[in-house]
Amino acid sequence: MEVSINNLDFSNIDKKLSHLSREQIVELITAYYDGEKIKDLLSEYEIKTTASNLVKIFPSVLNNEYCIKCESPIVIHLESRSYSNYFTNHHEYCSSCGHQETSFCSCEFCKKERMEAKRLEEERQKRLIEKKRQLLCDHYEEDNWEMILETDLSLEDRLYLAVILRGALSENTSYIEPLEKIKEKIAPTTEYEREIIKTLTGRNILVPSLKSKVDDFEIEFVSEDEEQYKIAYYIYKVHYRLNVMPEDDDYDAMIKRLMYPHLKDEEGFKDFCYGIWRQVALNECLQYLLYQMHKVGYTFNPGEKTIKVFEELLEHFSVSQIYSIIYRSVANSTQRYQAREITKIHAQNSVIASCESYGQRAIAQGWKLTHYARLRDLPETYISNVLFTSIMQIAELGFSEKPTPDF
Repeated sequence: MEVSINNLDFSNIDKKLSHLSREQIVELITAYYDGEKIKDLLSEYEIKTTASNLVKIFPSVLNNEYCIKCESPIVIHLESRSYSNYFTNHHEYCSSCGHQETSFCSCEFCKKERMEAKRLEEERQKRLIEKKRQLLCDHYEEDNWEMILETDLSLEDRLYLAVILRGALSENTSYIEPLEKIKEKIAPTTEYEREIIKTLTGRNILVPSLKSKVDDFEIEFVSEDEEQYKIAYYIYKVHYRLNVMPEDDDYDAMIKRLMYPHLKDEEGFKDFCYGIWRQVALNECLQYLLYQMHKVGYTFNPGEKTIKVFEELLEHFSVSQIYSIIYRSVANSTQRYQAREITKIHAQNSVIASCESYGQRAIAQGWKLTHYARLRDLPETYISNVLFTSIMQIAELGFSEKPTPDF
């Protein structure tokens, strides 16, 4: 593009060029882009500015387009002659309102449009939240939920309820606080925690309370008229209510029974406790394994093989003894890795094989394995405390003795 009087915007000439005629300004710009020395141009045209600032005071170039906001001419800012193309569309803007075709344009028109869009979005969000709140109120209204009879609760239900109630029951006992607020862990592993929570919610024993925040729920509309929808919620964030009917119509007495269950006289008590003992013990072994692996920088995701190995070890050893097997196996693999005998991947994958091998030798040769204590970093969880201390009444034996039905 050739610079001429006809395609320059003289509507807002910089005061440093105001003493020049239009013809002189065109000559100045042409000479500048022809490569003449800036020092000479400043002297010849008596311009009081620095060499680096000269191009910044040049008038803009008209591009024969008009602003979509105010219909004033669109202009292009001239770039330094060091650029290969000093006419660049990146610097197109309205000569009057300053509008630019960018998402961050700061002209008054765009500012007002963004403010209006923000207002409309806030109104839309308010309507959406109100609709969401109403749907949640309708869905979780207590009268819409059939209550579970206290007498119909299984042994598993009672154990899991005792765990949740002891950890998160509100002070006035009317609702259950968000489980993310529990200071201690519900169970040794996240997977087991989720199993406990989903068992109780899946059986409608625990139901989200309307004390929960609207943001604790997600609603997905599955029909265009929004009449059909799915509700999901964050299991650790919502408040819950107990959807259980007392056997004696005394809520407070029921809460006490559920927090401190007496199950010894229940049918199948021994078999139930043995099965849960093994489950808790397995998860405590997995928790300790992951703790020790993480401590030395290993990344590991226990699979079926790991579970089978620990299930077999629990037939013969306590959790405290399996701690010693895990510790030895991780230490040996780490030593070999640090000695550059094996790769890091090989080292972390060899831990379970080492646990299995060492455990089998200990079984075959009748070794008396060392009993490790619980770590301060891995304190007893709610499920362990409720099961071993309150229900089975064996306390630390649940950790130091192997699972057995004859407790």
